[in-house]
Amino acid sequence: MAKEKSVRLPVSRVKKTVLCILAVAMIAALSYLIYYLVHYQFYSGYKKYLTAGTYEEGRAYAPMADPGKDVAGMDLVAESDVLKLYTDTKSGYVALFDKRNGKTVYSNPLNADEDSVANKVNVDYLKSQMIVQYYNSDIITGTFDSYSAGVSKGNLKVESIDRGVRYIYTLGENKDDSIRFEIPLEYRLIDDHLEVSVPAAQIKEFNGSVYRIQLLRYFGAASKEETGYTVVPNGAGSLIEFNNGKTGEAAYAQYIYGLDPLVSDYSTTENTLNVKLPLYALCREDSSVLATVEEGAPVALISADISGKYNDYNYAYTTFVLRNADNLRMFGNNTQDVFVLEKKPYDINCTVRYTLLTEENKGYNGVAAYYRRRLISEGNLSRTEKEGDIPFYCDIITGVRETAHFLGVQYLNSFAMTSFDEAAEISEELSALGLNNQVVNLQGWFNSGYYHKAAHDIRIVSEVGNRAGLSKLNNLIREKGGRLYVDTAFQRVTFADNGFNYKAESSRYYSGYVVSFGSVDPTTLRNTAALGYQELRYDVLSPAYLPRYVAQFASKIKKYDVDGISLRDLGSDLASDKRRTRIIDREQALDIVKGQFTELENTGKNLMTAASNAYAFKYSTDIINAPVYSNDYRITDYDIPLYAMIIHGHISYSSELLNYVDDEDLTPTILMLIENGASPHYVFTKEESSRMKNTAMNSYYCTTFDNWKDEAAYVYKSVNDILKHVTGAEIVSHEILSAGLRKITYSNGKVIYLNPTEFDLKDGLTTVPAMSARLEGDR
Repeated sequence: MAKEKSVRLPVSRVKKTVLCILAVAMIAALSYLIYYLVHYQFYSGYKKYLTAGTYEEGRAYAPMADPGKDVAGMDLVAESDVLKLYTDTKSGYVALFDKRNGKTVYSNPLNADEDSVANKVNVDYLKSQMIVQYYNSDIITGTFDSYSAGVSKGNLKVESIDRGVRYIYTLGENKDDSIRFEIPLEYRLIDDHLEVSVPAAQIKEFNGSVYRIQLLRYFGAASKEETGYTVVPNGAGSLIEFNNGKTGEAAYAQYIYGLDPLVSDYSTTENTLNVKLPLYALCREDSSVLATVEEGAPVALISADISGKYNDYNYAYTTFVLRNADNLRMFGNNTQDVFVLEKKPYDINCTVRYTLLTEENKGYNGVAAYYRRRLISEGNLSRTEKEGDIPFYCDIITGVRETAHFLGVQYLNSFAMTSFDEAAEISEELSALGLNNQVVNLQGWFNSGYYHKAAHDIRIVSEVGNRAGLSKLNNLIREKGGRLYVDTAFQRVTFADNGFNYKAESSRYYSGYVVSFGSVDPTTLRNTAALGYQELRYDVLSPAYLPRYVAQFASKIKKYDVDGISLRDLGSDLASDKRRTRIIDREQALDIVKGQFTELENTGKNLMTAASNAYAFKYSTDIINAPVYSNDYRITDYDIPLYAMIIHGHISYSSELLNYVDDEDLTPTILMLIENGASPHYVFTKEESSRMKNTAMNSYYCTTFDNWKDEAAYVYKSVNDILKHVTGAEIVSHEILSAGLRKITYSNGKVIYLNPTEFDLKDGLTTVPAMSARLEGDR
């Protein structure tokens, strides 16, 4: 039997094969590396949206001639048509003299040493223009106030700058082992206001790191003998009466636009409404000081307190956070707190604008009117020409995902809660009930459903319809006088999107960890839970890559026959990126976000925003989930519709979803909508909401249209009967009369009375029955 001969390839051929495979692998790896570097590491498209600050060179201090000497003992350093700016170079105090009424507003109380409540530390605070919190080398916090740590030691330099003056404070001991900071503080007089700035890039740090700065804590502070109130941007708005006696309550304090997700806690212990407006005001009987945060608002918080607690004054101020420290214990199993401190302060020109309002703009009505006029003059609000019926806002949930299995393999399958044709049926039924001015927010329509994949592409969920069906729905709603918006989330990317490169494209903590959140676990209160559904967890898209996603989406949405884009998170979410190789602070993130609004506006579509911050007003045709309530902080005394008073007549807006109002009596809800000039807002599905019970959408447990259509029509008609007479008009004044009666006057002469009490109330000859609203004026 013949032996089989083994066939061997020549050694050279084996080597060649191996080398070819290795070469292909190396080319593939090199190609991916190049792609990664170009697509992620070296991507810089966001930089074109960033604004660069400037620093004016100072010159020798030279006060102006002042024959009038309107403020004794101080130098005149700048003058406008209506104001004069004075300063005392020994104390660092400044004063604003108002030529219109002869009143003077000071940066600090003049008689701090005579305060009946303040201890030594608080007396020093009363004399300070800045209170600086810092970290030492062990990342332990300390505090310098500008009086005791600088001015009292003679460590204060002064320079002249255009239209004002600059002080340079040296805080701390001038010794080699000592913590010391040099911080510039600038005052510029411009027309009817004073701009006060701390250019953070010019701060010099020695053996310590500035953490945050309280700026002009007592500017315009009201003594215990004065009457008035502080206006704070708490939700819809609130008033804190001077000397209200609530010395046992915590001071008011909230971050503007909410906390940066990168510094928020992983536990959620309360649900609060975020600050939407970067302003506060101290209002006396015949004049007010309005403070608006011009630069650095995304890294700032507003605080307010009353007399009798720490001193004899009622005051409000801004605090700027210039860097943060990450606690590594949050991310691992460390038993001790380990902090990582950001190396440099944010390059922000922290600026607050103080405007003196005279009697014609007194009180919170004057604050709202002045701020509204300013937004209009700057092109950030446009007057609407609409009249007649108010809009009816409804979200319609279309595509939803559920867990399915095939041959033992788990996957997510999309199904329709409402098809496009069924959404048209809902629109027709609403019209039959008298609701024609419909503003429809179509949710879950693309990229697999409600918790959709990243919005760089558009793929309509086939289970809910097609492009022709979407166009048909849009035209139907348009013909009835309404608007259709398609809902899109840019900044929150669900974990269910396997195509999203979260390691490269997500924001990162300074410690290096990827930023991600989810639902609140009711047992632990941690807000990172999936609760059994991976769609509920999401990554936070880095602002660096936001322009790429927006550009790709914008180029595609132009081709779709829809009237508008609903931006689920772009008007309310604002996150930084602390990636150490490319830090984007929250002020820079704001620049990028505003740039994306412009890109989306250029598509020619209307834009709807949700729970919008003030910077989104310029771009919003409609706002849903506008704040119509305020947080129940005990130090506040009254809630006011400040947000509505600014935008009514310029932007149409709605309340939050009314499906979840836990009140059988709808009257309080109706009165709340009327007081805020807001339209009702519901969410609907054609299918029974129980169909979503075993999905990530199970929190939407009361959406069935057939169950809600009659209530929605009743609430709408009740509100519309009053508000249709003031559509397109501005709110001129809102008054809280005796016993709780409200009186709202509009620019077209209409007056609305609201009585939220259980008793009939009168204003002169006008009687308003209990729990009702009444319209006065020509109809």
